[in-house]
Amino acid sequence: MRLRSQISITVALAAVLAAGWMWFSSSRQAAESSQGKPKRPAATRVLVEPLRFAADRVVVRAVGTGNALKSADIHPSVSGEVRQVRFKAGQRVNKGAVLVRLDDAHQRLALRLTEVALKKARRDTKRLKKLAASGHASRTSLDTAETALESAKVRHAQAAANLADRTIVAPFRGVIGLTNIHVGDRVDDDTVIATLDDRATILVDFNLPEDFAHRIALGGAVVLRPSTSPGEAIDGTIFALASRIEPASRSLRVRAKIPNADGTIRPGTSFQVEIEFVSRAYPSVREVAVQWSRDGAYLWRASAGKAEKVFVELVRRDSGRILIDGPLHAGELVVVEGVQALRAGQLLDPQPFGPPSGAETKSGPASGGKPKSAPQSKP
Repeated sequence: MRLRSQISITVALAAVLAAGWMWFSSSRQAAESSQGKPKRPAATRVLVEPLRFAADRVVVRAVGTGNALKSADIHPSVSGEVRQVRFKAGQRVNKGAVLVRLDDAHQRLALRLTEVALKKARRDTKRLKKLAASGHASRTSLDTAETALESAKVRHAQAAANLADRTIVAPFRGVIGLTNIHVGDRVDDDTVIATLDDRATILVDFNLPEDFAHRIALGGAVVLRPSTSPGEAIDGTIFALASRIEPASRSLRVRAKIPNADGTIRPGTSFQVEIEFVSRAYPSVREVAVQWSRDGAYLWRASAGKAEKVFVELVRRDSGRILIDGPLHAGELVVVEGVQALRAGQLLDPQPFGPPSGAETKSGPASGGKPKSAPQSKP
């Protein structure tokens, strides 16, 4: 009896379970039919901005020293006593202007003696030529006279040169410097009479890091700011380049030139040198748009309403933005905010980030295009 009761109870429970399952299935089907098709997952809201390109600009700064286009320490060619000093410090002189005269009494006498000898040699040669033509003088006598004439000419030229050495003249046009020479002083070829500088053009020497040596060329533009007038910017040009890199400093010696017609800049003035190097254009994005993984740097691109991961290489940081290199094109939408929770292929609801500020639209250095204080290296 008990066995029959147990079987009856089991069959009843099974019937109840089957009825419950059928009711649950029918209820779910009714709910699905009343609601229609299941909803698609919601798109992720992100902020994007169109991709733009900017030229890679680097400003290199250095310190240089100015020199005159021509500069000379003036020495006498011979020793002697100073008879005249015909210049003042700071005076502008022309080429050939007399600066100092030394005692030349003996040299003048020597020149007169050679003039007398030269006249006699000319008379003798002229007379012997006439005699030789008529047969009254030998050819040997005429040759001897002509040799004596040539010797007299040489001695006269030597005497004239010795006399000229007693007068010290300006070798070129320029500004004369200070002197310690006075009348009555005795000088020799080791004595510095004065300095002379042609400062109508100033040459500025500076060192350029070897990383930029291949990018500089003769005639290139350079901006120089003299220490005497820090607020003044002078446009110059590259005038000369060294033939090799200096091993100790790993730099290239460069010489620029600037006009100085009024002579206000003196040789020896220090300069702040600025050279701008511009290379090809790269995509420019905000720093927050770039992410990093073990595979390298990447960003998210909104393409056809979906997130697409694009791996890039960093070129240079530039005032809150990064120049990158990768398979990107101008105008493509780059995700700026909301990048942390994205995955490839995720549906996106892209919204504009907002207009970039005026300073960021420039491709030059920060602070309204002012040059940076040092060149930027690759990240």
